Amino acid sequence: MVQDAPVSGTPLSAAFLARLAREIPTLSYFKIEVPGAASKLRALIELAGDAVAGPFDGEESITLIPDLDAGATGTMPSAIIGDVLRRICDLYRDGDRPGAVALYERHLPLINYENRQCGLRATKALMKEGGIIASEATRHPMPPLSAPIRDGLIEIARRLDTMILRWGR
Repeated sequence: MVQDAPVSGTPLSAAFLARLAREIPTLSYFKIEVPGAASKLRALIELAGDAVAGPFDGEESITLIPDLDAGATGTMPSAIIGDVLRRICDLYRDGDRPGAVALYERHLPLINYENRQCGLRATKALMKEGGIIASEATRHPMPPLSAPIRDGLIEIARRLDTMILRWGR
């Protein structure tokens, strides 16, 4: 698998990723989480064809619906609403795009909040709140979530009755 993420600092073109897929038999999965992910997924699939077995959406599923429209076969999100994202992908794959979009839009405030306010810390905060883990501490240099941001995250997750808040209780 190749994770195409801007944080790496190494831009990977769709043509380069397609060449990797065609030339390396054991490489057939790609997680695309860049601005314009849907266009890049579409180009990768067009250029590499069957050499790409798993074109995936990433970045907390913030662009999931356009990425599915472009040919993504799934998503590699954080752990906060994996059960919901599975249902969205199943609905989409079964031909119920309107149902997938409706479910996605219901959860988009949480996806957006995680992506734009919390990042990786959201999962740990919600797991702690749900009694799954004892500590939400993160490694240096990542600071803990501020209390107002954490409270906002918990508020949205509670409103949606997320499994992560019930799982460990």
